Amino acid sequence: MAEIETRTLAEQIAARLRDDILSGELPGGQRLSQEGLAEQYRVSRVPVRDALRQLQAEGLIDGGRSATVAELSVLDLEELYDMRIALEPVLSRLATPRMRPEDIEEMGRQLAVMEASSEPSPAWFTAHAAFHRALNDRAARPRMSAIVSRLREQTERYLRVYQVIAGRTSELGREHDLIHEAVLDGDAERVGAVVAEHMELVRDRVLEHLGGVPERR
Repeated sequence: MAEIETRTLAEQIAARLRDDILSGELPGGQRLSQEGLAEQYRVSRVPVRDALRQLQAEGLIDGGRSATVAELSVLDLEELYDMRIALEPVLSRLATPRMRPEDIEEMGRQLAVMEASSEPSPAWFTAHAAFHRALNDRAARPRMSAIVSRLREQTERYLRVYQVIAGRTSELGREHDLIHEAVLDGDAERVGAVVAEHMELVRDRVLEHLGGVPERR
């Protein structure tokens, strides 16, 4: 049986645009015309307008009369990681004592996919998200988990565009190994600490590549 689409038109359009922005297909500064998008998706301007408003609330689009894809910036990246570092270690600590054998196995499967990739491919990013989701979703904090997932998508936009993890997938694999090992030990405090350290290291690597990028206010 075919899957029934339950999302609104605006949500479907927002999802497509979000994917294109996060993958870099729609670069920062790209103008987004309501009329052009309505014609592209064969819909009226109303769902397009609502989709753009949703993406503006997420920080992916700069609004105004002429919507444009938000530029990458130091301030944006710092804010994203400030929020992630405040929330994600808490989620991981709460999740650790709730982890089931199948959740830990799922983390291991996704870790294997990541370690098999010699470069940051789409499969690597998919496995990376699934690895963290297998942990965070067990925290029984669905709103926090959804926020953290959205923040991760936005920080990964920087990784994709700047390719700052190219040649470092094995190094990042070792960092995720430490998270996995701490979860296996059931050490919630160590899981939270390792998650925080991992995010700080990735943030600092990206910031090294953003020296010539202007601040966005």
